[in-house]
Amino acid sequence: MVAVFCRSTQPTLPPEDYSTIPAIAGIQALFCCALQFIIFALCTLIGEGAIYASDSLTVSGRVTLRGVYALEESAGEDPSLLSKMSLDWRQSGWRLYSWIEGGWDGTVRGPREDHTIFKNFSDVYQDNRIFFECKELFLERSFSVIDLRIGLQRFSWGRLNEYPVNDLLNPWDYTQFLLKPIEDRKIGVPSISAAVTGTDWSYQLVWVPIFVPYRLAKPNERWSLTPTGSILSGVSDAEVLAAEPDLPARTIGNGSVGLRIQKQGDIEWAFNLFHGYDPRPVFKTTALNIAHTWKGLLIDPGFIPSFHQITSLGIDGAAVRGDWSLRGEAAYAFGRAFDNSLEFWGYPSTLIAGITPLNPVEIERDTIDYGFAADYRLFEDALLTLQAQQTAILNRPSTLYDRQFETMLWANLNVGWMNQKIQTSLNLAFNPEHCASMLRASAYYIFTDSWKAGVIGVLLDGPPQSIFGRYSKNDQIVMELVYSW
Repeated sequence: MVAVFCRSTQPTLPPEDYSTIPAIAGIQALFCCALQFIIFALCTLIGEGAIYASDSLTVSGRVTLRGVYALEESAGEDPSLLSKMSLDWRQSGWRLYSWIEGGWDGTVRGPREDHTIFKNFSDVYQDNRIFFECKELFLERSFSVIDLRIGLQRFSWGRLNEYPVNDLLNPWDYTQFLLKPIEDRKIGVPSISAAVTGTDWSYQLVWVPIFVPYRLAKPNERWSLTPTGSILSGVSDAEVLAAEPDLPARTIGNGSVGLRIQKQGDIEWAFNLFHGYDPRPVFKTTALNIAHTWKGLLIDPGFIPSFHQITSLGIDGAAVRGDWSLRGEAAYAFGRAFDNSLEFWGYPSTLIAGITPLNPVEIERDTIDYGFAADYRLFEDALLTLQAQQTAILNRPSTLYDRQFETMLWANLNVGWMNQKIQTSLNLAFNPEHCASMLRASAYYIFTDSWKAGVIGVLLDGPPQSIFGRYSKNDQIVMELVYSW
């Protein structure tokens, strides 16, 4: 039996939903274009010197030229040119803030013919090789004790590095895994927030009225999160499709809401409440579909991204004791989704043309996430960070790939040399349950306040389904040239 494939990766939507996705993407593009016009107009009319001299307007940015040398044979990656620019305008209790990004993304392989340069709120698999995105764009009004914001926002809740368990309001961009700093992974979401600040207590309430999905690299791209590599190991001349999932309806009930209550003092602590869609990616299965074409095999691997609502109750805290800075957080999540181990998905041992139904793989369980971190200044220009965090899966079935306790250990050492002319960083991560590990080392030379150049090395290892093992062929050396202003 030979399957017939549609080349488009867009899902078929009910008639009432057809206008929603283009409308949301159009609004985002309109915001970005308007902001770009404002910035260029200000630079032209006021002049660069006047902008930097003004107390109410600050413009800053960064341009990075990046090249990658792969240490093992894997999906290709071209050089990238990435730019970021922020605008922060304050006047009489008002604030307009934006953070925009754009450039050439060398990790994208085979973009669709109908793609645009604007990243949108509708696609999990974004294929904008030339791209433009508003990470943040909000208007704020400050009163005596309350600050109100509306627009595209990113939030920073919790205390841990890399995977803060209470930081759930923003979906993540996983297209380059942990190579991006955590703030760069976050996708800005249309939201309304109110912050009330008192002497010792502060309160922040956030409403995200529409659902925004996380983003993943496509199966043929270097940083694909999907288990396609394990399923199709040894298959040559195969094109693997990346089907876009049907998103949850964009209704008020599918939005997200968060409340953070924070207490200042010698020990800063906070209580967090979140209800909305889990930003951690999982997959649901349909059917494996294989067809022969003149180019070779065309494969729909039979799994698509899935989205699940959760409710999370969490606490976090931080304190300084001498040379130590101590941080920690914990959260109880109701109904978090996990995928069964790959051996239970139902893939045949031999891939042949036709359709093979797959087994359901999603399981929802309550979890307890907790972690602790400590920062210690070894000497003036050296900072050591140690962190341990763990997820406990309650009532775990034996079919899950994740163990009942999943642990992540982190160690990071940042050292400046020659009066900060040379900046080095060494980051180690280890998942003991699966013996998966990551080593990331970098060194930058600072030429001037604006120019620096550096090299980054990344080594990953572990079983194919583990957090680092799925990228085990992505060992690489990265060269960067950065200009900042």
